[in-house]
Amino acid sequence: MFPSDAPPLPSAAPLTAAAAARWQAARTAWRLDGRLLALVPIGFVLLAGAVEPDVGRCNVQNVCRETWGSSLAGWSVLAEIVLLATRAPVRVLVPPVVLALLWYLPQGLVTPLARWSAVLLHVLLTAVLLGAEAGRRRARRQLDELMAPPVHYPWTAAGAPSPVHRDGPPVLRRTLGALLLVVAAVFPVYGLWAQARADAAAERATRVTGTAGGSDRDGVLTVRFQPPGGGPERTAALDVRWQHRPRPGEPVPLLVDGDSVRAPGDDYDVSGQLSAGGLIALPGLVLLGSAAAAGARRDRPAFAGAAPALAVRVRADARGDLLVLPLDGPPDGPGLWRLVERDRYRWARHAAPDGEAPAWVPEHLGTGHEDADYPDPVLGHDEDEEECEELFDRATPAEAAEWLARAGRSVPAVLYVGPDGPDRQLLVRPGLLDGDPHWVASVVAPAARPPRFGRRSGRYRERELAVAALTAETVAAAPAAGPDVEPLAARRWEMPLPLRAAAGPLAALLVAAVVVLRDDDGWWEGLLHPLWIGSTAILACAHTLSWQLVADRDGLRVATALRTRSYRWAEISAAAVHRNLLTIRLHGGREFSFLCGPAGRPAALLGGRYDPAAVARTVATAAHRPDLRPARALPDRLGGPQHLVNRLALTGYTVFTVAHYVL
Repeated sequence: MFPSDAPPLPSAAPLTAAAAARWQAARTAWRLDGRLLALVPIGFVLLAGAVEPDVGRCNVQNVCRETWGSSLAGWSVLAEIVLLATRAPVRVLVPPVVLALLWYLPQGLVTPLARWSAVLLHVLLTAVLLGAEAGRRRARRQLDELMAPPVHYPWTAAGAPSPVHRDGPPVLRRTLGALLLVVAAVFPVYGLWAQARADAAAERATRVTGTAGGSDRDGVLTVRFQPPGGGPERTAALDVRWQHRPRPGEPVPLLVDGDSVRAPGDDYDVSGQLSAGGLIALPGLVLLGSAAAAGARRDRPAFAGAAPALAVRVRADARGDLLVLPLDGPPDGPGLWRLVERDRYRWARHAAPDGEAPAWVPEHLGTGHEDADYPDPVLGHDEDEEECEELFDRATPAEAAEWLARAGRSVPAVLYVGPDGPDRQLLVRPGLLDGDPHWVASVVAPAARPPRFGRRSGRYRERELAVAALTAETVAAAPAAGPDVEPLAARRWEMPLPLRAAAGPLAALLVAAVVVLRDDDGWWEGLLHPLWIGSTAILACAHTLSWQLVADRDGLRVATALRTRSYRWAEISAAAVHRNLLTIRLHGGREFSFLCGPAGRPAALLGGRYDPAAVARTVATAAHRPDLRPARALPDRLGGPQHLVNRLALTGYTVFTVAHYVL
């Protein structure tokens, strides 16, 4: 598998299944300690917005302003959301501080439901964060004991310097952080300047009495008044929170200074600029903190000498990240944590200064002998050939199965430094992914990331490779060419007519009912958000339950929710049913798929003609065997009646949502 002079893996303490079980037991609540924790304060904001009254401090002029306690409470929760979403190192301290502010600030929270909900949610957040941090420290102590004594890096053992380049200074983060702080300081300075101008204008203003008119849906009051110096009657719009809103015809006192008109008591409030400055300063502080941590790591040695290490196994997940497994565990077992490779270095056979000896070099560095550093592919291909599609097209079932097996394998590796420490990790492993050299050393972030959820998350490119392998098996099982071989019959598959006709309108009625029940105000909550979510839901339901397929002499025709597309047989590369999903892939990588479960059950109840396995067999065979393609064309027209009713449902829902918002 490797060249005879390839470097052996360094000898390190093995991560056994028993040690892995202890590590997992120590890492309590670590799956919960992620960016999704920011959804908890977001949910609390929605709850508080629904149950908290619109309180404020009202003066003798009948004008109400938001109290500083209520404003600070809202901004503190917003800061909590930002810090939890960015996974700031100080996030474990954030929920207790925010809870104290919400509880003790005057007018911070008023109703008992909101106050005790804040206590419950923030106590749970604190418990999760403290539990995750305590588990992280316990697990790190276990690994520190297991990894002793230190192990030489592979280049150090060979007497060579470290090829890992030091990171440059975090200039961009420092610059952006400093700029954000400067911009944040401008807002309160501008607010103080504007407040001084407003106070001076109030001293010059003339007091007049106007007459209240009507109010729009946003609460803006229209007032008619006679200018102090005489002249035609003028109109002013006052966007003011009133303790008792003036009724039409009632007198309203005004302060007039030229073109400026305002109500007495509606003084300039600098709290908006202070809040904006704080909101802008928060990401600036986060960037500066990240730059400080990166600068501290930059001052440490760059993988030279020796370091604690673990012998593990790694396997690629669906997106090409690496899952860590115990060395003596099953190769297809669940991953313990996930590694994301950053900078990569390869073992090159002719990279030494004399051009004869091997050395570790950056992966992208050309040495003139790169072919010796990479394994032979499962399928040989030309440089001009499309890497995946054309290789899959001519793969035999054995080659496709070997490709799929290689994608799911695991390899031994050595992990230096280990997760949850202050420094970055280094992973030394044999080639595993497509295009990997024989040996790879990659720099990994310090954190132990949890494996992704999902049935396919532990398999590298499983769906793509499995569809290719199943297609190859289907083509190999087709009858051999000969004069007595009958071509495939032209066929049609579709959802039952009642289901195709009702899917879009029923989905539109359901989401329209949700819009009526929510009855939100505002251009986002009342208009754009319902249009976006509702249209997506209607199209998704119609796409799943109102499709048709026809396979005949001319190729494959596919009718979905709103349109019909036709493909020649030469355009199709693969078709298979894998994990309850019918997938048809085209050359160039495009594909369309249908869930077998949600579509198959209603079709069976209503007597529809639907067999996903037969669809996949027919399409795969006809795409790769021209002699077996259907001999006749089906005159059936696709798209009726679902295209018309789905367009009407989508248009009707859009018109209804806009009318509901306007009226």
